[in-house]
Amino acid sequence: MKKIPQLKHLGLYVDNLDKMEQFYTSVFDLVVTDRGQVPRLGNRNIVFMSGSDDAHHQLVLIDGKDPKSGPSVVFQMSFFVDQLDDLRRVEKRLINHAITSITPITHGNAWSIYSHDPEGNGLEIYMDTPWHVAQPHGKPFDLSLTDDQIYAYTENLIKENPSFSSQDEWRNAMSSRLQILN
Repeated sequence: MKKIPQLKHLGLYVDNLDKMEQFYTSVFDLVVTDRGQVPRLGNRNIVFMSGSDDAHHQLVLIDGKDPKSGPSVVFQMSFFVDQLDDLRRVEKRLINHAITSITPITHGNAWSIYSHDPEGNGLEIYMDTPWHVAQPHGKPFDLSLTDDQIYAYTENLIKENPSFSSQDEWRNAMSSRLQILN
């Protein structure tokens, strides 16, 4: 079976390279893997970052964004985590960076917190739930609840939805759809 193209990294033009590097290394624990200048882009400074041992870079920051250009056109960069405690940890780090707009949303199939980086690029930090429900679907939830309370709250929100299924059922159906494409 052919593998379809996979999105593996994102590059952003930034206004303040040092500040953005510090933000992503301290909030998301990304590690700088390389840095330098890019001759084909007028010797702009570039920083490569990763949080994975199988990816040289997942995020690339390059200077050159005009601070007067207005808000970013990046809708969101999404960072996957494994546990609700990871969401709570990132939320605290965002607060420590004076990020005040933080919105926890349950999508039924994922728990997310939405925010932005210091230059206004949209951020989503999320983890999968055990369930699937058709999207878009979003309701606020309270990260201060226990894990069990969050699981029960989310399941009660979506279990009567006609599209409700387990993640495993949805993945099996998606796998079949992808095989048809190939």
